[in-house]
Amino acid sequence: MSGERWLRVPVGDEASRWRTVGSSRTVLAVARTVTSAGRLLEMLPLFRSDPRVQVLFTVVAGSAFGDGVDDYLRGVQARTVPWSQAVETPFHLAVSASANGALHQLKAPLLVVPHGAGYNRLLSPADGPESGVSGLARRQLVHEGRIVPAAIALSHHEQLARLERDCPEALPRAVVVGDLVFDRIQANLARRDRYRRALEVGPDRKLVLVSSTWGAHSLLGANGDLVARLVAELPVDEYQVVLAAHPNAWYGHGGLQVRLWLADARDGGLLLLPPQQGWQAALVASDVIVGDHGSVTFYGAALGRPVLLASSGREAEELDPGSPTALLSGTLPRLDPAGAVLPQIERVMAAHEPHDDVTGRTLGMPGQAEGLLRRLAYRLMELPEPAAPAAARPLAEPLPERGEVLSFEVEAVVGGDCVTVRRYPAVLERRPGGRVRDPHLVVDAEEVNPRLLENAAIVVGRETRPGWAQETLRRYPVLHDGRDRRRPVGRPDVEERRTAAVRHPRRSRSPMPGVRGVRLARAGPEPGGSSLRDHRPGGRPAGGRQL
Repeated sequence: MSGERWLRVPVGDEASRWRTVGSSRTVLAVARTVTSAGRLLEMLPLFRSDPRVQVLFTVVAGSAFGDGVDDYLRGVQARTVPWSQAVETPFHLAVSASANGALHQLKAPLLVVPHGAGYNRLLSPADGPESGVSGLARRQLVHEGRIVPAAIALSHHEQLARLERDCPEALPRAVVVGDLVFDRIQANLARRDRYRRALEVGPDRKLVLVSSTWGAHSLLGANGDLVARLVAELPVDEYQVVLAAHPNAWYGHGGLQVRLWLADARDGGLLLLPPQQGWQAALVASDVIVGDHGSVTFYGAALGRPVLLASSGREAEELDPGSPTALLSGTLPRLDPAGAVLPQIERVMAAHEPHDDVTGRTLGMPGQAEGLLRRLAYRLMELPEPAAPAAARPLAEPLPERGEVLSFEVEAVVGGDCVTVRRYPAVLERRPGGRVRDPHLVVDAEEVNPRLLENAAIVVGRETRPGWAQETLRRYPVLHDGRDRRRPVGRPDVEERRTAAVRHPRRSRSPMPGVRGVRLARAGPEPGGSSLRDHRPGGRPAGGRQL
């Protein structure tokens, strides 16, 4: 951004000529990556409804993950100052969610806040000879003998001892304020049903939040096929999988590439959250988390959600061994990548034990972060706080990318007068331990994969016009049953209850087409009809209908 023209308003030599609102204080939010920019945007409600304060952003260069920051800030319509102008302009407060970069050049009291759940990652040896914890290390906090930040926000008193270990001279600048993001997540727990509706997850389904940080030891780095396996092996009428990937993974490899890697999983029904927001609401909505040593997984454990760890097993190499995150990573049950995932998910949910004794060591001052952080910011600006108390705001509803699942492998177990049905996306391969038993292929008429259509046991359509079923069977005459691969299941001259082309409403998750296909493949309905049950808690009849 150094090549851009300097701003003339609301800062600059002639700013008073062009300003509409003459704020008495200017705050500079210093972004380095999309992650740090997102954390700074989380802080902005501290200054809401206060015309005395004007907030501007700038971007400090140097991060390998700096791509996307300018677009992100432009998307939220932030007024952004070129770095060259930012370091020449006095501000009343500068706030950074990263201790990296040439922050010593700023002409403002600097407040450093964490961009995750506390301070956990070790600095890389490639960044310099001195070691330490990112955000607490001397080489980040001290420049030419001067302590750069005016205040260092900590989320828990536990971090004071580690700051004293790594940079004792900065200890007087430390202020324990709690965790703003986690407080807001907890304040929104009452909106859980709202967020589940936004994700189209009903009361009969479990939401599996997959969380991956960045790097070789992350879930995506160490178990890249796990997301697709979860989508493939968890029955769609019982589970929904949603992925929250770290912005550094998105912007380090590119959103296009991330979507290409996850293409099959998305076609199988994966919900993909954007890198900027949505993970907080998804945490509130979740039932179980499959994650790693990142902050989202830590927050999930702190919320009391069952967690399966799916990092590399070597994540301790990049964590401060004295941090609660390192302790939690050594405590959580680990997913066995060689085993079937469904029984592991079921076990961790059934045998879940909370980890409050660990997570409580990072998330101090519960419910107080909003007020404590605002008090600190206004003190540094030498400005009285607004009279209204600081309060949490609603989280935005999650807006994931979603694909439409058009083909299912249907597994059915006939027992007495009941049929227990589970459906799985047909576009994904399954390992031997997760394969569908005696599957029947149910395909939407809008499916574009000819292999699936030609091998379908049943074709589901949304047409209401007469003759649609007969036309579909003429178009795909080789609809097979499970016993004779050359015998058609339905013919145009057979009654509709025996045909393999049926109408079904769009986006419905009912297992009825799968059950009907099972009955057809097993020589049609039994005399007198029989009840159909889906594989949900209680085994309820599927719509109360009979064949």
